[in-house]
Amino acid sequence: MRLIVAEKPSMGRALAEALGLAGRGRSFIEGNGLVVTWCVGHLVEALNPEGYDPAWKAWRWDRLPIFPEPFRYAPIAQTKDQFEAVARLLNRADVTEVVNATDAGREGELIFDLVYRLAACAKPVHRFWTSSLTPEAIREAYAAMKPGEAYAGLRDAARSRQEADWLVGINATRAQTLRMRRAGAEDGVWSVGRVQTPTLALLVRRELDIRTFKPQPFWSLRARFAHPVGNYEGRWFREREGEVQERFAAEEEARALAAELEGRPGRIRSVTGRTEKKKPELLYDLTSLQKEANKRFGFTAEATLGLAQNLYEKQLISYPRTSSRHLTEADAQKAPQWIKALAQGQLTGLGPFLDQLRARWPVKLDKRFVNDKEVEDHAALVPTEKPARDLAGDELRIYELIARRFLGAYFPERVEVKTTLVTEIGPETFKTQGSVVKEEGWSAVDPPHRRKKADKGADPSAEGEEETSEEAEGLPAVKKGEAVAVASLDPKEGKTTPPKRMSEGDLLSAMQGAGRELDDESLRGAMRDCGLGTPATRANMIETLIKRAYVERKRNVLLPTDKGVRLIQSLSVEALRSAELTGQWEARLERMRRGEETRAAFMGDIRGFVSAVVGELQEAPAPQIHGAPCPSCGAPMRIIPSTRRGEFFHRCAPCQVMAPIGKTP
Repeated sequence: MRLIVAEKPSMGRALAEALGLAGRGRSFIEGNGLVVTWCVGHLVEALNPEGYDPAWKAWRWDRLPIFPEPFRYAPIAQTKDQFEAVARLLNRADVTEVVNATDAGREGELIFDLVYRLAACAKPVHRFWTSSLTPEAIREAYAAMKPGEAYAGLRDAARSRQEADWLVGINATRAQTLRMRRAGAEDGVWSVGRVQTPTLALLVRRELDIRTFKPQPFWSLRARFAHPVGNYEGRWFREREGEVQERFAAEEEARALAAELEGRPGRIRSVTGRTEKKKPELLYDLTSLQKEANKRFGFTAEATLGLAQNLYEKQLISYPRTSSRHLTEADAQKAPQWIKALAQGQLTGLGPFLDQLRARWPVKLDKRFVNDKEVEDHAALVPTEKPARDLAGDELRIYELIARRFLGAYFPERVEVKTTLVTEIGPETFKTQGSVVKEEGWSAVDPPHRRKKADKGADPSAEGEEETSEEAEGLPAVKKGEAVAVASLDPKEGKTTPPKRMSEGDLLSAMQGAGRELDDESLRGAMRDCGLGTPATRANMIETLIKRAYVERKRNVLLPTDKGVRLIQSLSVEALRSAELTGQWEARLERMRRGEETRAAFMGDIRGFVSAVVGELQEAPAPQIHGAPCPSCGAPMRIIPSTRRGEFFHRCAPCQVMAPIGKTP
């Protein structure tokens, strides 16, 4: 008898149906010499420190660092019944072999491994690996399974990542909390984590840049020109010795030049044009899909992941937790089936484009999209061979994004003509730029998102926008040397603006790109594709920061709270704030996956790092723990925890003033 263990009930039932098993059992489905069961995500969790030793429950310096040996685990209370059901099946006498059919990746490997080991199972394991849950894909992957030991490196990397995160999180959190208490902070936990804290630091650095920014006024000079074939506007500029000046530091300078040029005629000095060709966008991976959905629809990263997971479980898209934007050669052979499904599905708006593609068929995707070397665990997000019939609302929005991006890859380049006019009034020059789309190409299928002017200030607390030269849709057909009338000369005031606060899409980009500025070339390479966290964990990390009162979401902007700012400012160990730690770990975990690094060596170094962190935090000077000034007496207020977990308040004891962190008292 063969037992198949899936990651979720919906996946288990999809496997059972594809393999010919009937029925819808509560905990498993059996038939044809097979048993299919499932986890519900993680069924097993690491013990808390007090689970090893009651003395470790107390948060004291003399109890740190905490190093369990070996690590021990227990079923998660809420899903203990399902763990026990899976464990009984693993140890059933007639079950002779096991199939690990959890998600094909590091976290899926860990989910199965923890259950398998806690159940004390020693039966041989096969690994089921697929990027699609359609019946055809399931049967194909089932016929091509490998022995579980072929993935020993992935299993070791998964266990090492989980244990390392536990060691750093538990020890650094306790040490930092003890520091804050030593400085006078009242009870409360100051959580620190390998990914969480550098992610928070990205938001805090941006916030501090904004707070310390001092806007500087400037002036520009705009001219309105009249020509028999049309009017247009130009912006003054002056080019000398390779440097371009477009602004005046003082209003008087702009007005003086306007007065000097008043009444003088204009002339076209030059008309230059260039053709720009833009290739289709790469296919979506999870992070780029989350960024696009946040930009277009305001979806959170967590919401987009949930919608994509639903579509995957409905067999309509490929595996969502992917970090690749490419397909394999084998995937490309299946692409005509995906196009056929789009033609048969509910996206009727794609009909004209499918007709165009049919007229040009056969068409193959080029090497920008098909590259086996760029695909590790899973290929890019694409529709499957199952037509979408009854999607609605947000699921339909996400499906259409994926479908249009995939279909657009088959279309030619977008062609734009960029024109620059230089108009002179005496010795002074004014620049006008325009753009005309000559061929829409792929962008007709997958139109780029354009923010409406009304949406320009997504940041509810942003200053006014810095004045910029707008690019006209098209320009009058003027020629070099022609005369133009000067209709007006208007000085315009502007102000420099601070960096924008981050939207969720901006933070995802920053997390994805974190570490690329590192000096160490090998670390940059390790973080090229992963950055901070993984596509599968970034959404949860953002929600964790919000839950722990380090960040708050205002409309589409993420703002660090006073507590979040204070944590980053008070944390004395730079490695905990920077992307370098993740870079070092990810480089070594990737080598471990490939069998080039031992788990023992990695974990030994992690323990050394944790000991050093605890020592440094213990010896560091006590941080300042005061918050905003009291509105009544002006004295710095203290930060105290609420009775609700994760919430903190400002309090001024003499004045009895209290206010939640992040809000004005």
